[in-house]
This record gives sequence, C-alpha cells and structure tokens, in this order.
Amino acid sequence: MTAPTPENGCNKLQNMLQAAVQSVQWTYSLFWQICPQQLILVWGDGYYNGAIKTRKTVQPMEVSAEEASLQRSQQLRELYESLSAGETNPPTRRPCASLSPEDLTESEWFYLMCVSFSFPPGVGKGIC
Repeated sequence: MTAPTPENGCNKLQNMLQAAVQSVQWTYSLFWQICPQQLILVWGDGYYNGAIKTRKTVQPMEVSAEEASLQRSQQLRELYESLSAGETNPPTRRPCASLSPEDLTESEWFYLMCVSFSFPPGVGKGIC
C-alpha cells in the first residue's frame, strides 16, 4: 500500500469535481477551503467543463472530451499563475502551448477570476 501524497489527493479531488460537474451538466465546479493562517475562504481547486473557444491542448494528439476539459482546467490555472506572476515579475513567459487571455470564453474568464476570490468571515451573511 502506498502512502497518500499531495498529488494523489489533488487527483482524487479533480476526479470528484469532474464527476460532480458532469453529473449535473454544469459549466464548472469549484472547491473552496479555509485558509488557516488568515481564516478566510479561498479557492482550493476547480474543474472547467464548459465551452472551449480554442482547442489548445498540452499534447498535439486527439484527446477525449473529458481529457480536454481536464487539460483546460489546468491551462486556466497556469494562465492565472502566469498573469499573477506578471504583476510582480514582468519577464515571466507562458509555455507556448498555454492560453492567452484572448483565447478565453466568458465562462472561462469567470472561472479564472474565481481563483483570485477570497471571502472573510461574515461576507454573504443574510443573503437569501
């Protein structure tokens, strides 16, 4: 039996998010978690299952729709990290297969922006 690793945990979470979003045919699923240092709710992970404006993929071969969605989720995360790093480190370059902002649909932009959201205690209270 192998010991659990952070990578195995991430794969399991990705599989759960994928199953959830595909079972109800939603565009994406998001996992929010508590940041213990700041006691705020932050984006933990997500799975994008919506329309893809371009078919840029990590590998040049044909992939299934599920593999394309998983790759797109990863590409969106990498684009966010690249854009965030660009604010503090301008020479940072994206890999050639990654996305650029003009490649995104509106729903991909929303998914991408959710990565930067955080919610301190009390935000959203009383909303019905």
